[in-house]
Amino acid sequence: MAYNRPVILAPNHNNGFIDPMIIGMLMRQKVRFFARGDVFKGKIAKWVLNQLSVSPMYRLQEGYSEIKKNDKTFEECRRLLKANKTLLIFPEAICIQERRLHPLKKGLTRIAFQALESFDYSKDIIVIPIGINYQSPTKFRSKVFIEIGDPISVKEYEKAFKEDKVKTINSFTKLIEQELMPLMHHIDNKNNDVIVDGIEEIYSHQWLVDKHLNSSEFKNHVVASTEIIEMVNTLDKKEPELLAALNSKIIEYMKLLNKNKLRDHLLREENINKMNIWTFILEYVIIYLGYPVYVLGMILNYLPFYVAKILADEKVKMVEFYASFRANLSFMFWTLYFILQVTIVGVVVKNWMLLFIFSLVTIFSGLFTLVYHSYMKKILGRWRLLRMVRKERATVEQIMEVRSGIVEEIREAKKLFMALKK
Repeated sequence: MAYNRPVILAPNHNNGFIDPMIIGMLMRQKVRFFARGDVFKGKIAKWVLNQLSVSPMYRLQEGYSEIKKNDKTFEECRRLLKANKTLLIFPEAICIQERRLHPLKKGLTRIAFQALESFDYSKDIIVIPIGINYQSPTKFRSKVFIEIGDPISVKEYEKAFKEDKVKTINSFTKLIEQELMPLMHHIDNKNNDVIVDGIEEIYSHQWLVDKHLNSSEFKNHVVASTEIIEMVNTLDKKEPELLAALNSKIIEYMKLLNKNKLRDHLLREENINKMNIWTFILEYVIIYLGYPVYVLGMILNYLPFYVAKILADEKVKMVEFYASFRANLSFMFWTLYFILQVTIVGVVVKNWMLLFIFSLVTIFSGLFTLVYHSYMKKILGRWRLLRMVRKERATVEQIMEVRSGIVEEIREAKKLFMALKK
């Protein structure tokens, strides 16, 4: 995306510093970010954040004495917007890792109208709502789907703002909320988070099959999730008892899977039908041939990621900042570790060609390890199921029977939802 006009990007916010990084990478022009004021404590933190184009935005919960500091930030916003720059401001003014939009604060709207007023309405400012939807926000290499809404003109509300500033700020904030809501996953009732996750895991694939959509494309899973959430939100209002009963069964089913160290996708009919002696042999060959490279990749690359995980587990108390803290620390530690290894090898071998080969081996074995590890987990999961079929067939049949009953109930819930939509 690229704009040569004053722009304010307005995304939802549930994953710490990862959210602004993702949006920043999508933009061709430089973006000025805004973060909560309490992270700017200390000269080093201020300097580093400023180099990363981050400015402080103080909130009421940080104390009345801090709020006054926003005058400087607001002045910076007006100056940047007048110069046709792009700002990223999270309208929720809070980061919570939940699949819902929290009530928007008025800060973004005030900044937009103050800026418009400061250059005497001579140019328009556009606000762009952006929905950020993660497959799993805490997991490494998790997928994310970004949906960009239609630009909202601030200047169109010039007359209304001149007549009643307070009312216009309130209504414009509400407008941003209305435009942002359809771009992201929003579960109305927090108590339904678990049932949504459960239905997605058990039935998303079948939902896509029913709609004749390719299940290998993540964007289609976003479509399925959106409809599943809409179904749960609707049934929560119309048929809460039905939803509560389904929720209870899904929770017990997930406990059963965890107890037996299984994943639901292994129990899909099409996946079970694929399991035969030939696929077992092929998977064994893949595991056997790839394992030496996997071990090499782990030796050369794993330590920095392990240390970053230990530090993140120990230091990060808020789940919203876990992924960003661990990812940035992993990248920093890996870079230093790579430089250290290259330096040691260079001193020992004293040969530029061998040093170059070692560098390539380190990088590509690391990339191979990432792919292989994910693939190996799936294969080992299938082998675990095959072993259970041989040794604990009654348990597998029990799990399959429970799953079949839940799938049928989800189908009935879907039919009821479709009828209520008409």
